[in-house]
Amino acid sequence: MKAIERTHAHDRHPTASLAGEVERLRAQNAMLLAAIASANAAMSAAPSWHEMHRTAQKMLRTALNEAGTGSRPHLPQRRLA
Repeated sequence: MKAIERTHAHDRHPTASLAGEVERLRAQNAMLLAAIASANAAMSAAPSWHEMHRTAQKMLRTALNEAGTGSRPHLPQRRLA
């Protein structure tokens, strides 16, 4: 908004100067709308991902119980240098 006010204050023909600003804002708006659509798609896929994770956990617990170890396997320790 400040750019528009500055243009009006210093330019007698603001329409020529504002065309670039309007195009920049339209491009930015398109990017933001694409980001919102992408986030919306990711959020709608989240419930199915959680369900797959729960199913995998149940299968792992069942396999561990059948193998005789009711606890998680111990992962190797990472060494930080």
